[in-house]
Amino acid sequence: MKKWVRPLTGKSNDPWSGIPASPPGPRLNGRLVAESRPWEVFRALDHLGRRILFLIHTRASFSRIALPKIAGLEVEARVRGEDDKGILSVTLENADDADIFTRFTDDIIETVAAAHDEQAAVQSFLGRTWKWHALLKGARKPTLSREVQLGLIGELWTLLNVIAPSKGLVTAVSGWRGSQRAPKDFELSDLCIECKARGAASRNKVRITSEHQLDDVSGHKLALLVHTFASVSKEDVGALDLFEIVGQLRSAIETDAPQASEVFEASLEETGYDDTHEYDVVVQHRAFDAYRVEKGFPRIVPGAFPDGPIEVAYDLPLADLSPFRLSERDFDDLLSGKA
Repeated sequence: MKKWVRPLTGKSNDPWSGIPASPPGPRLNGRLVAESRPWEVFRALDHLGRRILFLIHTRASFSRIALPKIAGLEVEARVRGEDDKGILSVTLENADDADIFTRFTDDIIETVAAAHDEQAAVQSFLGRTWKWHALLKGARKPTLSREVQLGLIGELWTLLNVIAPSKGLVTAVSGWRGSQRAPKDFELSDLCIECKARGAASRNKVRITSEHQLDDVSGHKLALLVHTFASVSKEDVGALDLFEIVGQLRSAIETDAPQASEVFEASLEETGYDDTHEYDVVVQHRAFDAYRVEKGFPRIVPGAFPDGPIEVAYDLPLADLSPFRLSERDFDDLLSGKA
């Protein structure tokens, strides 16, 4: 689609010019944006004269993705009582910011108009608000290193494919602690899980980054998961990068656990992930091995060296862990609480 930018040279170019204010209450008197067709995007003024851009859609296309909180703007999703239609809207609170709001909403309109179906139109509307949220927040987040990208893919793979099938998405999302830089990547009701991701061609070891990672937690069992990923191209079947695994999780949450969306998005943001960044780690999941961390497990924990160093990082050869390796069934029992 050819890009279009509305000039902002004077009041005559104001796209809200001539729109009457809406009456008090939820009903909005809007003007259809022709460029948005076939989707129904409208400009309107509320009863206070505030500028609004809104999209009307069927309830079936309603999205459960968390709404961004942007200073000076109000982003809202609701269902219209009179016809059960969904309304996704963004309202400008301060008229002094009208020029930037026009550019913001023009960007939304252009993106929504290119959507191939109504659900994609709703997602596009939300996606652009999140991108502008990142822009208006100020400083751009640093791009995640390759090592951090692989580690985050491993955590998200664990959340979606290991914990969620056993415990449910809500429990898996609420138990994810890796985004908070906590000692353990997952803290469940009676089990803590530490995840490590390694390349298929790398040396047969994992890096433990502190003496707290494999320390015991009172009232909890502890497992170490080691994922093996192979580098592949994006065209390969099963190829994963951060965009793909995040998209899979967002889709699963929206379908099966919409109440977990806000917590997931907040945790994801804490990791440094950004939808506007480019990520160059593309891998395919090959296998994971589970180990029970218990008495005799080779590890350094707090107090191991009473008069020695703290903040200890060390490499753990996987060959030394074979006595503690769990079968698939044993790990399932551990995860489900049977063991």
